[in-house]
Amino acid sequence: MTVQRPDHGDNRAGAHPAEPKTAEPGIRRGVGGGDQSKLLPLLAVERVLRAVILIGVGLILLTHVHADWVDTGRRFAERVGLDPSRNEAGKLITRLAGFGPQQAARDGIIAVVYGLLEAVEGYGLFRRRPWAEYLTVISTALLLIPEIQELLKRPTDLKIVGLVLNIVIVIYLVVRLLRRRGSH
Repeated sequence: MTVQRPDHGDNRAGAHPAEPKTAEPGIRRGVGGGDQSKLLPLLAVERVLRAVILIGVGLILLTHVHADWVDTGRRFAERVGLDPSRNEAGKLITRLAGFGPQQAARDGIIAVVYGLLEAVEGYGLFRRRPWAEYLTVISTALLLIPEIQELLKRPTDLKIVGLVLNIVIVIYLVVRLLRRRGSH
């Protein structure tokens, strides 16, 4: 007795109906048609690391709203071998002087929510989901404006590197999305 298999329109042996029949221009495909971009997993890892840091900082702020942040910052700087009265460490500690319970709670909530967004982006990028690429482009592009404003107020090398990195990420993902859209 011969079992008839339904015809899915693809004569390749072992082809699955969900697999794309042709590769998209500019996007490398591997065995089974999967996207072989090496940059996407790196972006996913970067987003997950950001998420862990943001959620951790947010939870610390939320659970320690009445902490003396100046004293905490000074002790931390000394513990890692920095002079808390000089350089960037001193500037940061000085800025902590006005950090009260309401600001700690507000910033803690913002950090946790933003961290969760980064975690969702990371998961989606790791799973190579187009929705994650769109989400990453939108959220990163929207945050370029306050990033530029902050850079204009207090420019630092780290802020410049962060801004350039985020611009490169947005451009890379927009190009990927446009190529994918153009191939359909």
